[in-house]
Amino acid sequence: MLSRMSDVLDNQSLFRSEIRSLRDELSALREEREKEARQQKKVVDDLQKELLSLRKKLSGSATDGGIDFPPVDFLSSPLVIASDGEYLGVQGKGKKAFSLEDFVQLIERKESDSVSVETSWKRQNGQWVLVIRTEDAGKGREQNVVLVAQKTVTPNRNTVTEIIRLNIDGNDAPDALLLTLFRQLRAVFNG
Repeated sequence: MLSRMSDVLDNQSLFRSEIRSLRDELSALREEREKEARQQKKVVDDLQKELLSLRKKLSGSATDGGIDFPPVDFLSSPLVIASDGEYLGVQGKGKKAFSLEDFVQLIERKESDSVSVETSWKRQNGQWVLVIRTEDAGKGREQNVVLVAQKTVTPNRNTVTEIIRLNIDGNDAPDALLLTLFRQLRAVFNG
């Protein structure tokens, strides 16, 4: 009986030792998890500060060192050209009008391993100027496009984004080219 009691006490001692070891391990894991949580919180806080800084720069103007970028409503308004006193745009599927944002996305889709596309914006005389530079490394060809657009209210009181000027490699595009471009856009956008 005494021998069995001694065995039980030895086993109990082993269990207590094992429990102490598990508690120590659990404590170390908790400390490690808390340390990682603090590091993650610091990274998130740093990212939030950086995001706030970028938002301030985006809302600033180019003259005070910020990044100039058109507002969302300007980019999402129907894109039109004026021809003989009328405003011509492209109506897409589901009654969504083709916008300047759609135009930029079409251009940016041309980017590939061999073709690089760079876009930049600046505000000038109440108008937005989009500068697009494409370089086709395979063909050794560069193209520079400057599109000038402004917010316009049509006689029907629709707010639109009007292309005022399109310049390709230093040459202003004639109205006929703009009309052809819009016909092609209609075919692509409705297709």
